[in-house]
Amino acid sequence: MRNRWWIALLALGALYGQDRQPGQGVNFYSKEKEAALGAQLAGEMRQHTTPAASAAVSDYVKRVGDRLAAHLPNDWTWQIATVREDPGAPTHEPVALPGGYIFVSEYLIADAHSEAEFAGMLAHAMAHVVDRHWARGETRADLAAVTYVPAGGSPPAIPLGVLAFQRAFELEADYLAVKTMAAAGFDPAGLAAYIERMQPKPGQMSQVFSSFPDRDKRVAELQKAIAQLPAAAYQSGDEFARVQSLVRIPAPAPHLIR
Repeated sequence: MRNRWWIALLALGALYGQDRQPGQGVNFYSKEKEAALGAQLAGEMRQHTTPAASAAVSDYVKRVGDRLAAHLPNDWTWQIATVREDPGAPTHEPVALPGGYIFVSEYLIADAHSEAEFAGMLAHAMAHVVDRHWARGETRADLAAVTYVPAGGSPPAIPLGVLAFQRAFELEADYLAVKTMAAAGFDPAGLAAYIERMQPKPGQMSQVFSSFPDRDKRVAELQKAIAQLPAAAYQSGDEFARVQSLVRIPAPAPHLIR
């Protein structure tokens, strides 16, 4: 859920123009309005991103998504696109929009060491949608505060309470992701390995002002969840390596948000 505030900027006017309806629990958004919002945000996202040049790469990503979706407890219609930009830096986490719209960066494909690592991050993003984290987060936060820009044009200030919820949502998505990976035949240890390697180390970023959970705690929680799964033998072919060879990443990385 990296860099969520910039998508929120796109949606501010639309959200205030919609009537909020009570949802289940603490979620004020109906699934219908959540899906409509996702469709609108996805349209905005497409205007600011470039589709992957290789159809083979896009097709592969969609097939992995379909394989994961078959084991997710939801009725969303998934729309998974592959883009050249990297809005989820530094971990290259796919952008997960409400309603089932997922935007996967080619940087994730390039930096994953295995199909399991790639599938883990995609499963994590899809778990955010299933857990309805966008709507649940917005229920708890005043969007005007999230997108408040202080005088002088400095970057938006995100309230600490919002960041705390984002960290909790990351852990929740991790838990569902490993269960989904295992059910789909992907080694869930791949997600733990990727997070341990790619998330900034403790001390490299302020935990108070981060939307990441503590890396070591996060990896420990992942390993705990994996240990609770039934023993299984996971196999992976060489298709991921072939797809990875089709990805061409320029340097330096053209991050969508700097």
